[in-house]
Amino acid sequence: MLNFISTPIGNLNDISLRAIDVIRSSDYLYTEDTRRSKILLDHINLQKKCNSFHEHNEDSVSKKIIQQLSDNKIISIISDAGTPGISDPGYKLIKKCIIENLKYTLIPGPSSVISALLMSGLPTDKFSFFGFFPKKNYERELLLQNFKCEKKTIIFFESPKRISKTLDDISSYLDSKRMIAICKEMTKVHENVLRGNILEVSKIVKENKFNLKGEIVVVIEGEKSNKKEIEIDNRIKNEYLKKLSASDSAKLISLITGARKRDIYKKLIQN
Repeated sequence: MLNFISTPIGNLNDISLRAIDVIRSSDYLYTEDTRRSKILLDHINLQKKCNSFHEHNEDSVSKKIIQQLSDNKIISIISDAGTPGISDPGYKLIKKCIIENLKYTLIPGPSSVISALLMSGLPTDKFSFFGFFPKKNYERELLLQNFKCEKKTIIFFESPKRISKTLDDISSYLDSKRMIAICKEMTKVHENVLRGNILEVSKIVKENKFNLKGEIVVVIEGEKSNKKEIEIDNRIKNEYLKKLSASDSAKLISLITGARKRDIYKKLIQN
């Protein structure tokens, strides 16, 4: 059996009794950072050898784990914090288990995504998680274009070193009145949440009035407007207009995207 075990995102006392029992009964224990996992193991008084399982060795170690599972060994995967496979290694191993018809399960626990959603004070009924915010400019721009029309609450991870630049980018693309929350060090002693609209929060961060040290999760209010904006670059525009009239192109793009036909038509006929 393969176990994916959720671990505390900050406060080590959040480890579940079931997680402790499964770790204790495991034949092999794999972890992203053996040094950080040792802190947790010491906290629960368990002496267990940890093997490395991270993005750089995921393919080779996954093959080894599959062989161990085939030998009926109990294998457990733990992350540095939170649930393995969520912005951490694990997905490829899950796919291999499904192909090989090998059993796996999740031992649930704390989630920084859910914790940030609740702490933000923003709508919790529908949300989208985007993992770590991209580093490359063109990927950032593409994602921010999607944020313009995203109606669900938006959640992503960001580094303290890049959060100021990211807030600048967000301010350039989104309505400054949209609400945002910067959640840091959740469940830890220095847990804190900065809430306000994008303009207010950006100003506070720029004036160094909010300590940005530690792990950060950003939560942004979804778009409330019924109007769905769409960006059409010249390459896409020209491809459509080669085959169809502006009116027919607008109708087709509207059916695909849900944006208003009239707005698309205006963009298509603009020089």
